[in-house]
Amino acid sequence: MTRTTSRHAMIEAAERIVAERGLPALTLKEVQLVARQANKSAATYHFGSRDGLLDAVVELRMTPADTRRRAMLDDLDASGTAPTIRAAVEALVLPLAAETLYRDGSCYARFLAQAMFDPALADTIRKHLRAESYRRVEYLLSDLCPAPDEVASWRTDNVVLLTMASLAAREGTDRTPAQTAAIVADLIDTCVAVLEAPTSVPHSTPDPTEQTDPQGVSL
Repeated sequence: MTRTTSRHAMIEAAERIVAERGLPALTLKEVQLVARQANKSAATYHFGSRDGLLDAVVELRMTPADTRRRAMLDDLDASGTAPTIRAAVEALVLPLAAETLYRDGSCYARFLAQAMFDPALADTIRKHLRAESYRRVEYLLSDLCPAPDEVASWRTDNVVLLTMASLAAREGTDRTPAQTAAIVADLIDTCVAVLEAPTSVPHSTPDPTEQTDPQGVSL
């Protein structure tokens, strides 16, 4: 097994361990066992530490997703037309779907889902979500959402979490290619609906420190 193959095998082993058993189960020793590495120092040699290994997992999957997302956003810019909420949602969902539901044997969506519950893993994911393409699509989603600014920000966060959870729930199940395409299309529809839904939150929340007279006039 070459060094490149060995490194890749350990990254995939780490991804699967976290996806199936959670971050506490991830140790360099366990990764070497799952990846069938006879060299007891292989993981340390390639990654330095468990955090370095986690970074490598996210880098492996997020890099192609980031490349796809940048291309989609560049195409939107080049079209000369105002972007739609649907186009912005597609730029969020489709690159992640390509690295999860559309990739045979993927467990990356379940790896990401662990970030919702483990602060240590959340920090690792957050570092990679600072990529320019993610910040651009996040800004688009919030800016295009017709709700008040604060609500638009909440909904953008909710759409990201919904995307990760939905992909994780479907990953690893038996599906035909047509079913996979339908699942992804419906997820996009759902995210668009979340962003466009009417809100019961007022456009301006009264300042609780501001005094008013009995007629409702500010003092």
